[in-house]
Amino acid sequence: MGHLFIVTHTDLDGAGSAAAALIAYKRRIEEATILFAEPYNIHEALENLVGNVGQGDILVVSDLGPNKKSVEESAKHISTMTSEGARVDWYDHHIWPEEWRKLISDAGAKLTIDTSTCATGVVARYATKYNNTEYTDYLRELEEAVCAADLWRWNHPLAPKLFRIADTRYEDGVAEWRRRVIAKFSEGILWDDELQEKLESYVNAELENFNKILSTVYVAEGECRVAAAYKKHGPPSNSFIGASLLSRFQADIAVIIRENGGLSLRSRGVNVQVIAVELGGGGHPRAAGARIEIPFTTRMLGKLWKRAVTRQAARKILGVAEATGVCRGRGGEVTSARVM
Repeated sequence: MGHLFIVTHTDLDGAGSAAAALIAYKRRIEEATILFAEPYNIHEALENLVGNVGQGDILVVSDLGPNKKSVEESAKHISTMTSEGARVDWYDHHIWPEEWRKLISDAGAKLTIDTSTCATGVVARYATKYNNTEYTDYLRELEEAVCAADLWRWNHPLAPKLFRIADTRYEDGVAEWRRRVIAKFSEGILWDDELQEKLESYVNAELENFNKILSTVYVAEGECRVAAAYKKHGPPSNSFIGASLLSRFQADIAVIIRENGGLSLRSRGVNVQVIAVELGGGGHPRAAGARIEIPFTTRMLGKLWKRAVTRQAARKILGVAEATGVCRGRGGEVTSARVM
């Protein structure tokens, strides 16, 4: 039996889908190699595996849709691995253009996309079927708990807790913590004392940082109303900040900008995925991410006045939103991706 490699996203759904993969492919975490990636660097993670994934090995990619800059390179790396006898199974729930699906499928990957659930659900439902593994009551609950948070439904009591304990990108040893969470999920543990302790620490930091973030908000108005906030590493999560910006400032689009130009976009009525793709990113119609260049002078001014950075971000996103027509409703109709 070959080795199992998993490349997954850095959030709760990435952890849940990796755990579901371990269960579906009947492996313990000690028997798998797990790497974490973002849509903009998925090709780099795959490149690191070329030469290591070969005959009889299985590569699972979960909760990651490439962007237009990374999809071609990703396809090349997959083609190399499949030509050497590896099996590549890619599971996702994001919207994929037809040409991207064809590129990855033609490279030899078995691509499964289902936009009706989160990535944990895609893996739990389909990987079990492909591997003759039972879709158990536990996998169903794992899917429900993770999807409730990832899809912003909040209809499972553990959803807000799991969402917070998975949002630990700012901590030292973050990869080790993600693997620990995946290990727990794969062993049938959705909550325990260690996760409770992590939650309490997170909530304390969340409350401390929230007002600091709100003091950086800049609002740009045009065809859309865009509210941007500056966020350093740490809680609250981008999604919670986004929801607050949309409500407090009656914004159509919320932008959370980081010092390196990384953006998180949130909306209740505008298709921010279109904006993100235009900027080389991707995501969902109501939650997406990308990156912009922040001019040197703005970065320097931002060290003293954070609104210099949020002003730059708000105006940039407003400009892209107006240019793409999403403020006027273009891009609002999203065709469901199909299973391939």
